[in-house]
Amino acid sequence: MKITQQDYETLKRFTAPLLTTERKRQYTEAGLSEKRFLFDALYQSKIKIGNGAGIHGDVNLYAYCNDTHIETALRKIANGV
Repeated sequence: MKITQQDYETLKRFTAPLLTTERKRQYTEAGLSEKRFLFDALYQSKIKIGNGAGIHGDVNLYAYCNDTHIETALRKIANGV
């Protein structure tokens, strides 16, 4: 996982309350993908994600990550690791 520990902890603080087993089950029953579940939770968390080059946020993930790295981190949070 490419995300720094500090950014991971911030991401976890914002998203963990939304990455529940019950919510994941609802997405699965609706025929939606796990990726959709993860990124919907990210959006709903209201975390501000910056790029470190002019748009600054709670985390500046896009300065050194892409969506694949973010998805990996969200998956890890959702699985309680």
